[in-house]
Amino acid sequence: MRVLLVSANREHIPDPIFPLGLAYVAAATHQAGHDVAAADLCFGRRPLETLRRTIRTFRPDAVGLSLRNVDNAAWPRTTDYLDWHRQVVATVRQSSDAVVILGGSGFSILPAEYLQALGGDWGIRGEAEGGFVSLLASLDNGLDPGQLPGLVRREPDGSTAAPCPETLQRPLSARRDDGRWPDRQLFDYARYIRRGGTGNLQTKRGCVFKCNYCTYPLLEGERFRSRPTEDVVDEMEALQQDYGPHPLFFVDSILNFPRGHVEAICEEVLHRGLQLRWSCYATPVKLDRHQARLMARAGCEGVELGSDAADDGQLQRLDKSFGTDTVIAANAHCLDAGLRVCHTLIFGAPGETRASIRNTCRVMRQIRPTAVVAMTGVRLYPGTALSNRLIAAGRLRNSDIGLRPAFYIEPEIAGFLPGHLQQQAAEAGNWVLPGLEPPLLPVSQRVLRGLGVSGPLWRLLRYPAMRRISRIKFRRPGTSWGIPNPRRIER
Repeated sequence: MRVLLVSANREHIPDPIFPLGLAYVAAATHQAGHDVAAADLCFGRRPLETLRRTIRTFRPDAVGLSLRNVDNAAWPRTTDYLDWHRQVVATVRQSSDAVVILGGSGFSILPAEYLQALGGDWGIRGEAEGGFVSLLASLDNGLDPGQLPGLVRREPDGSTAAPCPETLQRPLSARRDDGRWPDRQLFDYARYIRRGGTGNLQTKRGCVFKCNYCTYPLLEGERFRSRPTEDVVDEMEALQQDYGPHPLFFVDSILNFPRGHVEAICEEVLHRGLQLRWSCYATPVKLDRHQARLMARAGCEGVELGSDAADDGQLQRLDKSFGTDTVIAANAHCLDAGLRVCHTLIFGAPGETRASIRNTCRVMRQIRPTAVVAMTGVRLYPGTALSNRLIAAGRLRNSDIGLRPAFYIEPEIAGFLPGHLQQQAAEAGNWVLPGLEPPLLPVSQRVLRGLGVSGPLWRLLRYPAMRRISRIKFRRPGTSWGIPNPRRIER
């Protein structure tokens, strides 16, 4: 079959992100013998016209549309992508009679609902390398795909059925020549490096932690499935050879757990004598002096710690598996090793108080990380422990979590939170508040990347001049939410 894979993501803030998941699907589809083309809508001023031209030229039998995100997950400055995705599907329908198959992490959050809303023919929930290829085989042979894992179908009456039962996700790649490495050549990976400042790769999927708001276990499974160490480092080395030296970002939910995983990668990098630059998401759990120093020696420049809070009570209410002392220690180990550190925090979850907010802010002032990214409110997703608890307690209805973004803010601190966080940001200069103030203007981002600044841009906040510029954004008299049409749930 002639298969067109479409990446719908157009978000450039904080950076345009290479569609790694779709590149994995592309490799599997090509390996199965199909003729594959791609339409990446991330760049360009007229993406829909580009899509029309590609469809007219390629004449696909099937179109696979990947929805990476459904919104920017920031509140109250929320950008919802649903209308854009509708335009993309409408363009495909106007230009072709091809079967439309939806997938991606964003789609997988509410698969039946998105299939219905966007008018797709089929959908694949979760990892799509196997299910997408199996669906294509059935369609190509005129067969009913039956009960493929994660399959979502549109019924003859226009309704959609829930996804078929999931099975164990398949192992990750073991060799480059087995067709399981992502097909980056089908997309403009080099452009993402120039515009986004970094490349990306994945070493494992799944997550064993139980953070009650998180969708990683729902999308990837509740256990880790890791690639062989040599395979990971082979890919790191190949990327430098194929595209020139450039920083890499590991997109794993966390790279430094379980114990021994990142250590083995670092030791292999050092054994080969590779000169690499990379960064990652990490957990404070088990992040000790040895791990931090080994990561730094192997080329790690910075880590984004999913701390969420620095108050023991709030950490417990989020079902985090560590306390404030662990956050403080992990921060110190990283800074002592020469690593830059960015803490991501979530304010406003159930049980949040003025005292817990002040405690977290006080700890951040004391430990002096490179940067802090603070989210106002918790993005609610169906199926998470947090959403289920709120529904069971009568504080939320099932219908509140639908196609449009929904957030929770603890009512007692809703009026206090924005002003307090803006004050913290104005005083510290290294805070980013995506929900209250745009972290970066697109023109500023392009200038910085044009000047050759690479890697995560939050690392620039280590410079006093950048902190002074950052403070200016928050020195304004208004400290209310002040954003039109916020969607907030308060009960």
